[in-house]
Amino acid sequence: MAAEPQLSTGFASGARAPAALLTEAITMARAAIGQAEITAAIVLFSPPHLLLPREALRRARTELGCLQFVVGTFPGVFTQDGSALGSSACAVQLFAAPLGLAWAQSARSLAGTPFLLWDRPRVGPPHYGETCPGGAFGAVGSHISQWQGANGRPLSGGLCLQLVGPLQARSQASRGLRALTELLPVRRQQGALLLALERYSALPLLARNIPYALRQSRKLPLDRFVVVEVAEDEDMEPELLSITATDIGQSGLWLERPLRHGARAYLAVRDPELARRDTRLALDALAASDVVAQTAWISSSVGRGAQFFGQQDDDLVLWKERFGALPVLGVYALGEFHPSSAGHTRLLRFSKVFTMMGALRRPSAMG
Repeated sequence: MAAEPQLSTGFASGARAPAALLTEAITMARAAIGQAEITAAIVLFSPPHLLLPREALRRARTELGCLQFVVGTFPGVFTQDGSALGSSACAVQLFAAPLGLAWAQSARSLAGTPFLLWDRPRVGPPHYGETCPGGAFGAVGSHISQWQGANGRPLSGGLCLQLVGPLQARSQASRGLRALTELLPVRRQQGALLLALERYSALPLLARNIPYALRQSRKLPLDRFVVVEVAEDEDMEPELLSITATDIGQSGLWLERPLRHGARAYLAVRDPELARRDTRLALDALAASDVVAQTAWISSSVGRGAQFFGQQDDDLVLWKERFGALPVLGVYALGEFHPSSAGHTRLLRFSKVFTMMGALRRPSAMG
């Protein structure tokens, strides 16, 4: 007789009240996990401005009877059964023994097991993952994202959870970024207005390097271009900054914030074809990893949805072709956390980060 699954997911979407979406998603997840005792639950809602159904959540905590019950809101959510970005949806993941969740700094925290991090956008240099003792996967929500713990009270700051049980995690990132210029020193800027890199005026530099395919567009897709900031500290992850507008009069580019003192930068474009290639490479690496997959978490930029690719989220299509019905929980957000090989938490943007979790393969199985 086959063992009951140790985790499951449920997904519901549509123009209905959040309580109705929650009930449908939990019912789907509960049916898939069988009669096992539930140890933990993650509940995700989109979009963030939905009022959380507090009474329905309280009833769900009571009926499931699990000690760890966390709730979060993001711009978009998905499982292997569906996705929603900017529309109403609820995604649920249930855990059964020996799997579960624990607060990152609790007595149950164990070295070497995966950490899930949620945070909000920071002002100034980001220092994410301060509450996590090791590298974490997860996402940065919006400024109005909210989370709740097991007691139903709102949580301030970030949230870091440890996945308890015989699980290891392996993460791969798909960036889909094509460099348009070489790395250049920042010579002139006025606040967030970038005027010159090296001896080149910023706007003409971008105009000269626009790919041919984009030159044919009636309207320049400015959201596809980014300025990649490389800090003086080489250990810091290069940061991608959006170009919010062009300034024809001063031949400059308005950025979402000023470039930091001493930084160098280059212009780049987010390329759907490169994104598909990077996703295939990332999925190949996960398939060849030393983990037997039981579940996965996917963090996606809101800029890597169906609109980026044209008609559908090709990243998720490629994932489903490769890994089929593997239980997946994921979010569309404003930043993607990627655990580095050194055990740090790296913040990416405009990317997909795929994190696969499961038991380690036996040496004979890897041969």
